[in-house]
Amino acid sequence: MSSVKRGDKPVRARAEASRPSPADRFNIDREGPAKRAGKLRALEQRLQKLNDYCDEAVAELRASLDRAPR
Repeated sequence: MSSVKRGDKPVRARAEASRPSPADRFNIDREGPAKRAGKLRALEQRLQKLNDYCDEAVAELRASLDRAPR
């Protein structure tokens, strides 16, 4: 005999019902184009700052290698 009573949903079914469906999870149109564009601009700025930092770090490393005695 099962311990699940008639009319009760099994635990797994309840857990699956509380998760968003794949269609909802991957529906990028929920936010709207303006919000997505703003997020993309913010991401672009963050990536540009990271790129600038990396360029500066590489330049400093090259300069330190040029100064190092051989």
